[in-house]
Amino acid sequence: MPRAVALPSIRSGTEACAPQMLSQLRLGGLFAVVLLASVVTLLIILATTGIRLSTEFGRFVLLAGAVGGLAGFCRWRRHPWRLADSAIIISLVTLGLLLCGLVSCTGLRLGLPLSDALLARGDALLGLDVRNVSEYVAARPVVSELLYFAYAASGPVCAAAIALNLCTGDRVRLWQSVATIVVAMQLTAIISILFPAQGASVSMGLDALQGKGLPYGAGTYSASEFLHFYAGRDRLVAPADMNGVVCFPSFHTVMALVMLQAVSNSPLKWIALPASSVTIVSTIPMGGHYVTDLLGGTLVWAAACTFATWACQPSNPDREADSGLWQGRTLVSNLLPAR
Repeated sequence: MPRAVALPSIRSGTEACAPQMLSQLRLGGLFAVVLLASVVTLLIILATTGIRLSTEFGRFVLLAGAVGGLAGFCRWRRHPWRLADSAIIISLVTLGLLLCGLVSCTGLRLGLPLSDALLARGDALLGLDVRNVSEYVAARPVVSELLYFAYAASGPVCAAAIALNLCTGDRVRLWQSVATIVVAMQLTAIISILFPAQGASVSMGLDALQGKGLPYGAGTYSASEFLHFYAGRDRLVAPADMNGVVCFPSFHTVMALVMLQAVSNSPLKWIALPASSVTIVSTIPMGGHYVTDLLGGTLVWAAACTFATWACQPSNPDREADSGLWQGRTLVSNLLPAR
């Protein structure tokens, strides 16, 4: 039987309820499987391309290990659960980000055919043209500034939404959100190396709109790094070479949906819903994405959320029902007003 740990009640007020039971085996197993998949993928890429990693990356591994050790110490000394959970989350996210960046960047050196034409055809089948969207935004400076802010702030806002559950004591939703984002990182990185793309702004010449309604760098901020890995011949990869080079699927779309997921059981969902929508729209003119990228990001989030929800299911369904926590219900149902 999976080992289970009792989580404290998070019901509002002083009303007591049965503790929630979260399977450590399922949750730990999920993290182990997805991180191991990225490690194996990275090793295959390095062996195939002859790329070597700078020893500077070791600092991030040591950081993750040290913070993970701190989490173990906090549990051993029975410190408040927020300390241990915060430490292990930082460790997991550090490893997840490191592997995501390494796989997505070094995977470009495999030289698989560019997928821009394929992604553009996907947009055409949907009847959508990102050129029209970018030109519309460029002609409206206020809209352009709003979308730029939403795009740039998506990472910190997503992290803040997840951290909110740490503050409120919603441990189940906290780990659902963390598991979703870590799993989505690895899925995004692995999928991206199969569909390398420069992005709509580069392939369609939309960089001409920069300084004419769109900020400089909009849609092309990682173009040089993409070429460095895709067409370059450097054998040594250092942290300074890294940047977000993923076009398909859109990870900004994933972050926007995780932000909404993290607060979907609170009144903040009514703020997060429009904020998430604006962030997703911003990925077209500011991130240089195709609409197909957004759909890909949505599917990645849905898959990661499904795995995370399964891993965070309480071991005792009767106690879950008594606690009133969100488990097994969809995100959409939480967004609907209570009857």
